[in-house]
Amino acid sequence: MSGNKATEGREPEILLLFCQQSVAGSVELANSYRRLQGLRVRLVVLPCSSNVEVRQIVKMLEQGADAVQIVACAEEACRFLVGSNKAERRVEYVRQLLDQIDFGAERVGIVRGMNLSVDDLLDRAKERAERIRGLGPNPMRDAGNGGSPESPPQAA
Repeated sequence: MSGNKATEGREPEILLLFCQQSVAGSVELANSYRRLQGLRVRLVVLPCSSNVEVRQIVKMLEQGADAVQIVACAEEACRFLVGSNKAERRVEYVRQLLDQIDFGAERVGIVRGMNLSVDDLLDRAKERAERIRGLGPNPMRDAGNGGSPESPPQAA
């Protein structure tokens, strides 16, 4: 997918959802919005990555996020035993759906991590941004759904 002149050069907007178990204990990071060189990141803390449902991931893309990156805890550290595995299966399902409609499976991803810092989380967002740059901006952002570059998508 390629953007038109109005959207070319726009910074990708990455919605990064992370399990609170994946960050270092010293990290106090509430939901926040960060602008980095070449991209914008919205950080959303979750009690467990399994809280993210398929319909919510799709809705985040519908609302204009260029990509959704989920950071799950390590399998052995999941306090809900299988939460990160559930999240992984849901992400894979959404990726299949996105491939079927030629939207780009790379718009959604999941990684696991433990004791991550804020910089580590932002690095995960940068990695996702690099994977989607070739896809161009999310065409749904400007499709009359209320999304705009100034208003970040809402976590569902």
